[in-house]
Amino acid sequence: MLAAADLGIGSGHSAVSDQALAREVLGLPEDRICVYLIALGFPAGRPLVPIEHPKRRPFDDVVHWDRW
Repeated sequence: MLAAADLGIGSGHSAVSDQALAREVLGLPEDRICVYLIALGFPAGRPLVPIEHPKRRPFDDVVHWDRW
């Protein structure tokens, strides 16, 4: 996903909960499972560019050690 972003390609990940449907759509054999899917594509309307200064919460606000 990082390499795709570097090329201007957007991506999104998704967990797969319906294994029977995944097997049907992807042609997976019965002894295999699909845990994640990654969609790739070029963003519509605007180029994909890195955010220079993302608005992030402070580290200590989002990382908890041993308990909340």
